[in-house]
Amino acid sequence: MSKRILALLLALAMIVGVFAACGDSGNNSSSGGNSSTGSTASTEGGDSSTEGGDDSEPSNVSQGPDPTDEFYAFTCYWYYDWAGIKDWGVDAASKYWGEKFNVDVEFSKPDADPDSKLNIMLTGGDLPDSMILDRGRVLNSAARAGALVEIEQFMYDGCTFKEDISEVSRELQKVDGKLYGVPNWARGSEAVATGGNYGWIINTKTYEDVGSPPLNTMQDLHDYCVKVKEANLNSYTGQSIIPFATTNTNNGFCIYQQFYRSMGARNLVEQYFTQENGKLEICVREPMFVEALKTANQWFNEGLWSAEEFTDDGTMWEEKMTNGRPALMWYDFSQDDSNNFRRVTRENSNGEVSYEVLGDPNSEITKDFPMFPKASEDVKVCYGDENGVIGWNVNVITTAAERPQRIFDLFAYWVSEQGSKEILYGPEGGLWDGTDENGIPKLTKPYADITSDEMNAAGAWIWTQPANSDYIDAIKFAVNEQQPADKRNWVVSLQADLFSQSKENPHEGTKFITDQNTGLLNVLDPQEDLGIKLKAVQDELQVRLPQILMAKDEAEFNKLLEEAVKTCEDNNIDDILAAWQAQYDENIEVQGFDGYDPAYIGEVYGMDLS
Repeated sequence: MSKRILALLLALAMIVGVFAACGDSGNNSSSGGNSSTGSTASTEGGDSSTEGGDDSEPSNVSQGPDPTDEFYAFTCYWYYDWAGIKDWGVDAASKYWGEKFNVDVEFSKPDADPDSKLNIMLTGGDLPDSMILDRGRVLNSAARAGALVEIEQFMYDGCTFKEDISEVSRELQKVDGKLYGVPNWARGSEAVATGGNYGWIINTKTYEDVGSPPLNTMQDLHDYCVKVKEANLNSYTGQSIIPFATTNTNNGFCIYQQFYRSMGARNLVEQYFTQENGKLEICVREPMFVEALKTANQWFNEGLWSAEEFTDDGTMWEEKMTNGRPALMWYDFSQDDSNNFRRVTRENSNGEVSYEVLGDPNSEITKDFPMFPKASEDVKVCYGDENGVIGWNVNVITTAAERPQRIFDLFAYWVSEQGSKEILYGPEGGLWDGTDENGIPKLTKPYADITSDEMNAAGAWIWTQPANSDYIDAIKFAVNEQQPADKRNWVVSLQADLFSQSKENPHEGTKFITDQNTGLLNVLDPQEDLGIKLKAVQDELQVRLPQILMAKDEAEFNKLLEEAVKTCEDNNIDDILAAWQAQYDENIEVQGFDGYDPAYIGEVYGMDLS
């Protein structure tokens, strides 16, 4: 199996570019007006661009970055109603890029029902200049509606986008053979899973208040939450402590995901599908998933979590965290580098309250607990997240954009090596000054001494859309290693020491590389019968799963589950599964292994799973 892994690494390897990124025209001045000129693919709204659904080649190929002597303001629409809207030009990073590219960016998002809002835009022709979209169904719909411009035409000779985003990543995200998006969190320079996001997090003050019980199993987590509820504790702000909470998702994913994981289950596919034994199934027909729903429902009926999981918005959730209210969270700990939830809590409580992730080798409180506690002794392994080379979502440019090359130049800069440094720490001269012999930024003071206000003022971590996984992780891990042990960044240390795949320290639960689920949403045309029925299935489960999770008793639970299964089957779920399974099997054949093969995952985790 080691030869297979080596072969995969070699197949996905790429040379990391050392040239200036697209749009950086060889001029490091922050004055956009000093950039060298060059003819662009288009300076008018899509006139020379290839629209989605057109099989023709791009009609014009860029000869260089867009001249920046003329100011350009453009709009960027987030598809997600939960997105945190950012104000351009307030922090140092966006001010610097605004001057460098001579642009202003106005962001917006839907208040609710993202699909309906996007559909109105696509059918009504009232498009923003750029958008941030989900890959798969959402990207496909926008591209096939003719709303997007193909971006390979903007990749002029000398542009480093081809080096910054590998050919594998670019090919995997194409729609009908055309590239429309600048990917977010793509990887490609090495086929190694790095970084980390979701983990079990405890409130240290509350944990100590109930006697610091063991947290080795899911039963232990349950018993801890019960102790918290019975203790009737208040946070440092005087508000009631919440036994268990997680970030809002309108379908309950962040609730049922971890309960399912604890049973030794493979990762969920597109939120609603399972892949046990390499066979795709709709989640509500998978017995182990149903058991996970029952466990989560039990926690709900015991008062350990509430319906606020579905009614809170992002601001409400952040207030709960920073007020020290959750005793146990399943949450994206990496958000501390953007919303500073842990940093702010520690600062506001004068160090009385902190949050620690289970399994953190640098935490005296949680280091001896597993990062993913198991549901029972029969569970052999708890898997970490899948990491593919394609990344998450994409930034796209629409046919409404008057200067699409300028937009591409900015987006492409963000996924470059230099752009990655500035995304992490803001522009040079603020939090960092100069680089070491390996090109790694040298911070002006230890990371742990940088306050949340200083991070926000620099724009550090605010603009990770799009971002390059390889550059970001390599740079931040190296910078963190420069710091004294007691001054290192909490998020980065967790990602490097606990969640990232490591040959030096293999352990259960790290991320691992596989692209076996890539492209499943591309299989069915959303405008045709099965594609329409797939959307009906997704809509049904988005509504029904929260109802199941909050069912008042077993009878209601079973009734709602039966209704969900019936709706899926009435919408030809078996035909959908068959179409997806063919793509799934092909992906495994192409990459040469199943990411859940005991020999492969055993080598990644340093375990004997035979």
